[in-house]
Amino acid sequence: MGMGKMKVKPIKEIVNRYAESALISAIRLRRYWLSQGLSEDEAISRAIKQAVGMMRASGRKPEELLQLFKELEAASKAFVAMLEIVVKKSREV
Repeated sequence: MGMGKMKVKPIKEIVNRYAESALISAIRLRRYWLSQGLSEDEAISRAIKQAVGMMRASGRKPEELLQLFKELEAASKAFVAMLEIVVKKSREV
């Protein structure tokens, strides 16, 4: 068995994925801190602090992060709309 060529993803894609993961991490951390008994405000504050650190570590410029998160927002809205239709149809059955 020979070893094939390994494809390496472009650095921009890797960095974008890391920055995107900051948002998911913030959502999970908020839930975690709430489960630990923190108030909503304190849970959000801690989660955002960690996410901002990750975003800074990504090395992306604020303008690039803004565009990235706008893309995620648009995708999120599309998924929510689709799922609302699915849920509505499932209730009609």
